[in-house]
Amino acid sequence: MPKSKDVAAAVKPQTKKSQVLEMLNGGAVSVAEIADALSISKQAAYSLIGDVKRGGVEIAGVMKDGAMHYSAVKPKRSKEKTLAFGKGASVSAAPSDPTAAD
Repeated sequence: MPKSKDVAAAVKPQTKKSQVLEMLNGGAVSVAEIADALSISKQAAYSLIGDVKRGGVEIAGVMKDGAMHYSAVKPKRSKEKTLAFGKGASVSAAPSDPTAAD
C-alpha cells in the first residue's frame, strides 16, 4: 500500500535551516542559543544564519549582555501605503502636458 504525499510530508523532519529561521522569526536569539538548541557548534550556527540570510531573509543584530542577538526583520508594506496616498500608479487619465489639453 503506497503512502500518500500528505503522510510523507508530515513525517519528514525539519531541516536545521528551517529551525533557525523559526528561531529568528520568534525574536532575538544568540548564536550560543541556536547552537545549544540544535546541538551544533557555534561556527555551524553562524553558517546557518548566513544560509538563511542568503535565502533572502533580512537579518538584524543587536548587542545584548555582551553577545550578539539576531532576529529576522519583518518586511515593510510600503507599497500598499503609497498607493493609498496616490504616490504609486497614475490616478488620472488626463495628459500631463498642459499644452496638449488645450
